[in-house]
Amino acid sequence: EVPHNISDTMMSSASSSVSSRASQTTTTLSPRRAGTKRSSSTFQRKRGVAVPRATIDDVSIFNLDSAAEAGVIILLVRIITLGGGKAALSKQLEEQIERAKEKNVDISDLYYTEDQGEDAWYLIGDWRPPKKGDLKFGDGRTKEEIKYRIRWSEAIKVAIKNEIEYEDLNEFASAKKFVELRKRIREKTKDDAFDVL
Repeated sequence: EVPHNISDTMMSSASSSVSSRASQTTTTLSPRRAGTKRSSSTFQRKRGVAVPRATIDDVSIFNLDSAAEAGVIILLVRIITLGGGKAALSKQLEEQIERAKEKNVDISDLYYTEDQGEDAWYLIGDWRPPKKGDLKFGDGRTKEEIKYRIRWSEAIKVAIKNEIEYEDLNEFASAKKFVELRKRIREKTKDDAFDVL
């Protein structure tokens, strides 16, 4: 019986020793894992501070500045375009006026022959009425009118040369009048390519 008790005592001691080591191992590993989690959490917080996100106010201000800048650019482009177009139109008008003089086409009725009033000041500012020698119409309309008169004058010369009637066309509007006379000239001369530019 004595040996049996000794054996039981040794087995109990060995079991206690194994349990103690396992407990120590578990206790030793736990702080490492916890430490790893804390380190990862700390790293994430530091990374968040290092790269701050833009606020809504910052984004709104940025978009507003960009829109204002784009608006200014568009406005400048329009001003330059309109200025260039007006300059080109004025040059074309001058060219038509010179052509009319060269071909002895009367355009005197397109100008005011006397002042149309005196300068005055209104709520909208200074107002200058048309003066003697100013055009009655805008540059674009005046240019087209002079161009038409030149074409009509040249077509009449051809009609007279070929004994083609044209006086009855005066009752038509300007554009239709020229088209009809051109048609008569082409039929009489057998020249379908006839035109006056």
